[in-house]
Amino acid sequence: MDALNLTDLLRKFAWARLVVAGFLLIAWGLLSPATVPAISFKSFGAAVLITVASSALLLLLPRSLTRPRITASLTLILDVATATLIVLASGGPVSIFTFLYVLVVIASCVLLSRQGALATAGASSLFYTAVVVGPTIFPVSYFLDAPTDTTALAVLTMFLNAGTFLVVAITAGSLAEHYRSAHYALEGQRKDLSDLQAFKDLIFQSVGAGLIALDHDGRITAYNRAAAEISGVPAARAIGEPWRAIFGDAVDIDRIMRAVRTDPRAFRRHELSLHAAGGSEVPVAITFWALRSGSGDTLGLIAVCEDRSPIKQMEARLRQADRLATVGRMAANIAHEIRNPLASLTGAIEVLARDTELGSARDRLAQIVVRESERLDHFIKDLLEYARPAPLALQPINLADTLDEVLLLLEHRPLPDNVKIVRGYSGSLPVDADPQQIRQVFWNLCLNAVEAMTDGGELRVGADGRVGHLEVSISDSGPGIRAADLPHIFEPFFSTKPEGSGIGLALVHRIVQEHGGDIDVRSFGGQGTTVTITLPSRNA
Repeated sequence: MDALNLTDLLRKFAWARLVVAGFLLIAWGLLSPATVPAISFKSFGAAVLITVASSALLLLLPRSLTRPRITASLTLILDVATATLIVLASGGPVSIFTFLYVLVVIASCVLLSRQGALATAGASSLFYTAVVVGPTIFPVSYFLDAPTDTTALAVLTMFLNAGTFLVVAITAGSLAEHYRSAHYALEGQRKDLSDLQAFKDLIFQSVGAGLIALDHDGRITAYNRAAAEISGVPAARAIGEPWRAIFGDAVDIDRIMRAVRTDPRAFRRHELSLHAAGGSEVPVAITFWALRSGSGDTLGLIAVCEDRSPIKQMEARLRQADRLATVGRMAANIAHEIRNPLASLTGAIEVLARDTELGSARDRLAQIVVRESERLDHFIKDLLEYARPAPLALQPINLADTLDEVLLLLEHRPLPDNVKIVRGYSGSLPVDADPQQIRQVFWNLCLNAVEAMTDGGELRVGADGRVGHLEVSISDSGPGIRAADLPHIFEPFFSTKPEGSGIGLALVHRIVQEHGGDIDVRSFGGQGTTVTITLPSRNA
């Protein structure tokens, strides 16, 4: 038994001693020399006063008592002595208060071990024997006014009482030992259960998938943190509610419940869209299993909810990458088949243009053919550059210098009226990149932005270094991109310009990805377009 528990028992024992003292005071008031002539009221009152005083002292002891077992042993010794004094003062062998020894022995079984109880019983037997046979040896007239002769009945009573003390010590001590063993086992199991419950709660709340437990009536009984994040419904509002009140009728819970009752090992998987708090839809996959007890009884359902948004986005990117790869292979074939005939055509037209005897009409026609051939050759070069990208030549550069060069070249081009270029970056922006290819990225994006503002506007180029990466934003105040066109802007051959080839943005997308970066386009009709490029920083 630990010190804290024994201290608590000592305090309870002190209250029990006060109750016994009160009973003795009542008995003291009811007894009189006429009814019990052998009683000594001075000794009786002294014994009761000692019991009350020692009980009060026990109640004043601190809870952090260092050696409560010694205190308990001393208290029990005092109680044996006090009981002896009361028995001696109330008639000795014929005293009606001999049962006090039994109470002391029982108390020792609770406070001490079985050996302590046997020791207390032995001490009680010795003291009681002294009470019985002592008057024949020592004068105790101060404590006992009755005759001091020891009769055979007194001796028999002495042996019976001493045997009773030992039997009580053995029996109550065994019961106390069993109680302590059961108490320790119960405390250990309670602690293990508490630790297990805390561990299960920690796992339940920490797992990344949403876990939702339902009872037989389809009401939510458990709801972890991930489920609240996926559904947007807090646990305080979800627990106790029916499934339909939180997730709607997209899943027939009653049918799933019947299915798992028929086959507890079966599971059901459903994919649906949940309406998030911001109004957007979150694609989720929910798998239902039977929730079973340790004995195998079906208690309800356990639903595992998984947010499919990242997977859906990855699938869309994979499909786009597959399309782009197919287009790239097709582009390489087209370039191979067209470029050789185009070279022959260009050579023939140049010879035709140098012949001055063909007349002005023929000269003009030849110039048109040469110009269109050059445009076609430029298109073929872009196509080949996209289909057969040159290997990256990474080197440390300052991205701010690259942006300055691009904007300086752009300012020396004929720009639409009222187009303003704003620089939103300063300082050093270190990054490892291929200077030529990264310059081509920003040139294409800035040129597209300027060409989109046919009626004038503002081109804003900003850059910001963050922890581990750089962000470059290129914004225009043009008419924006239609929502239907936005998912296709990085696909080859897709262009909203009358003479555009659709290769430029596809090339931009590929170069950014090869640099380990990402590109994001946000556009709203009539509010312009913002392209954000994220690149790994050298300061990561």
